[in-house]
Amino acid sequence: MRPHIEFIQAQLIPWRRIGQDAARPDAEYKFLSRDEETGACSAIIRYPPGWRREGDNRIVADEEFYVLDGELWVDDAVFGHDCYGFFPAKHHHGAIATCKGAVVLTFFDREPDVYIGDETARCDPIRIDALHMPWDMTLNDPKLAHLGISRKDLRTDPETGERTFLSMVLPHSEPPGLEGSQESHPVVEEAYLISGSLTGPHGTMVPGAYFWRPPGIPHGPFGTRWGCVSLIRFVGGKHVNVWSETKAPFDFNAPYAPVLPEELSAFTYAPWTPPPRY
Repeated sequence: MRPHIEFIQAQLIPWRRIGQDAARPDAEYKFLSRDEETGACSAIIRYPPGWRREGDNRIVADEEFYVLDGELWVDDAVFGHDCYGFFPAKHHHGAIATCKGAVVLTFFDREPDVYIGDETARCDPIRIDALHMPWDMTLNDPKLAHLGISRKDLRTDPETGERTFLSMVLPHSEPPGLEGSQESHPVVEEAYLISGSLTGPHGTMVPGAYFWRPPGIPHGPFGTRWGCVSLIRFVGGKHVNVWSETKAPFDFNAPYAPVLPEELSAFTYAPWTPPPRY
């Protein structure tokens, strides 16, 4: 199992180089979280300009990704910034390349070892140009109405109900009376903040903020001064909101108070400070 992480700024995590025997040799990566037993992980992968990988690039893991910057070519398909992709385990694709480089938020459901064999993928790959996809503004949960949430659904697993989507929160959003119910879920919630800021009990997340929240952990309420966009995944089953009967306070000035595993605990006392606005 992965430890509870809530939250860490990815800017604090050092880059590492991927080895020659791995599926993406000579690219760089940052682990956001990882399951030590299965090797399932969430990472940011940075492909340098001119990077290219020829041949049979099948791996044993499902690969899900969102391009934060740059452009990645997979065979004849182009994944520019704000494109989403999903490749099922053992999917056959040839060359993977980038001319100018790319930074890609990537998720593997097990250790992404190279696959050598004759089995085929269980389903077709997915490519979505999320930049030009319309927002779904029909979220109707009254306990979240103050956030004005809109979504772009990227993928729902037809067997498990696992779900990946973009979530947008409107600016100047705060819970009525500066208090609100807390929510929890029967499955893992994972999120990466792409733009804007979002404040909750553990402080204010800015672009690069990441959390991995195990099932059943109450969280919120949340608010934002200038809005935000996050990529959110529900892992291990279908997303359901369970609301507390009591209310918790909200404060835009909540200090950084993370929950971090031992290997990240030093960052508790060294929060990342964004560049000055003026």
